[in-house]
Amino acid sequence: MLRTGLVAGAVFAFLFALNHFMPVHRDDYDYSMVWKTGVHLASFSDVCVSGVQHYLLHGGRTVTVFCLQLFLWLGKTAFDIANALMFLALVVLATMHARRALDFWKHPRLLAAAALLLWLSLPHFGEVAVWKSGSTVYLWSAVPAFLFLLPYNLALRALSEGRRVRRMWAVLPMFLLGILAGWSIENLAVTVVVTAFGASLYVRRRYGTSPAWMITGALGALTGLAGLVAAPGNYVRYDVQGAGKGILVHIGNQFAGQGEMLLYLLPVLLLILTAWRLYRQLSAGQPTERHGSLLLYAGKKYVVGFSTDGISIGTVTLVALISLLTLSYFTGGWVAGGIRDAIIGSVLTPLGFTKPKTIHLFTNLMNGFEEMAIYWLAILLFYVRIKQKLGLTAAAVRAAAECVPARDVLRRHPAARYAAFLMALGICNNLVMLAAPTFPGRATFSSAAMFVTAALALLSDEPIRSALLPRAGSVLCAGACLLFAYTGTAALFITQEMHAADAARIAQIEETRARGETVVRFPRIERTNRALRHVYYEDWDNSVTKEGAMEYFGLTDVVVDGK
Repeated sequence: MLRTGLVAGAVFAFLFALNHFMPVHRDDYDYSMVWKTGVHLASFSDVCVSGVQHYLLHGGRTVTVFCLQLFLWLGKTAFDIANALMFLALVVLATMHARRALDFWKHPRLLAAAALLLWLSLPHFGEVAVWKSGSTVYLWSAVPAFLFLLPYNLALRALSEGRRVRRMWAVLPMFLLGILAGWSIENLAVTVVVTAFGASLYVRRRYGTSPAWMITGALGALTGLAGLVAAPGNYVRYDVQGAGKGILVHIGNQFAGQGEMLLYLLPVLLLILTAWRLYRQLSAGQPTERHGSLLLYAGKKYVVGFSTDGISIGTVTLVALISLLTLSYFTGGWVAGGIRDAIIGSVLTPLGFTKPKTIHLFTNLMNGFEEMAIYWLAILLFYVRIKQKLGLTAAAVRAAAECVPARDVLRRHPAARYAAFLMALGICNNLVMLAAPTFPGRATFSSAAMFVTAALALLSDEPIRSALLPRAGSVLCAGACLLFAYTGTAALFITQEMHAADAARIAQIEETRARGETVVRFPRIERTNRALRHVYYEDWDNSVTKEGAMEYFGLTDVVVDGK
């Protein structure tokens, strides 16, 4: 319990610090006013009136909008605390779903792994889990959805073990919780409804029972989904955003969104791949250590041996590249600058892509090249070392694959089947976005969380723990500490810089308005959307930020220098 409390406390403290430094900006200003009236939120009734206005004019995400505007009215500190608690709740729920049990407090290491993997793998973390308008849409939708689906998950496990799941007291609570889970965000709401009804049907057919709370929960989720999609504001917004976009555009959005999610999920996918190979290795024959070497027994003979202390050419190459990029990163970014100039000169210019906005966007992309490359290469370095520790050479992997077909792994290991289901659910959750006019990377939030839960389910499985931790546990721990130190420290420092710069701007606005003037001019904030997107900030020349702030502060123009 003590170690679990320390992990939970550390997670909350870190997220609270990030939330404290995150300024109010962009859509936050629009939602700090009664929707489309320009009147500042001044009472609880204003929050309710604004929610109705938003439902009629903009969209059906009434539950998340209500939460956002309520806490913007209550004050930033209240929101900072609530948002940190929401992330901690998601960490706990992912751990419980992974184990299909409630006793998360008995597993502090798995809880820490959940927090780290969610931190590393949720796309656009700063935008979806720290920024107020983003986190209430994505993080605050995922928590009630994961909470709502937990009783179904636990019930399926209980029934498979011959235990009863009739709980009449849960009939009304599950209906109400279902409404919250269904009235969330479009793709997740559809997934929740289908999963709830699917689980209820499965239980009826497989076990010949229909617990009332399962049915009412599914009906509640359907009710919430109906409220979400029936909003008149949805059709107003779709007419604007979806005009002229055919099915090919929607399919293209899928490739872009799914691909971006998979890039963020690199550490999760490598963990899942490692677990899959370990399952095959264990099914083919138990690894045996002899004189510092690991031998894989398969097909009545030892098929591969290697030294656990060897350093490969690939490892040396990765270390060299990481060192080069790190040196460049701290001395002006000359590697990224050279690649940027080469691409502009030899690719973009000959193709005629030389508009200032195109060059600006490409330059902004390359500004984050080195930090992303260092991150990916560091993950690959630790993955290579883990493979060496576990005996997962190419020959060993091939030998195990020949001995053990994929279907045998799924048949022998329930955790593997469960993880495969969660990953398939995540992909299907994204496919729902085919109906949407756009599919930004942040919309893959809940799917990424499902992939993380799949990885946690494998890590919590006894065969994987026994094979992985004794031989590669130290490498995993070192990698986790390094990746968090790298991303977490950068996110804190950069967000603190933004906090100070934004506070100076607010002070300047107050001085300007005190003089009776309505035009302000700011220097540009250079370091935004950095630390692998764990930092999110749109400067005030962004149209949404600019127009919302102008209306909120009573300005007629905001000028940002240096564009």
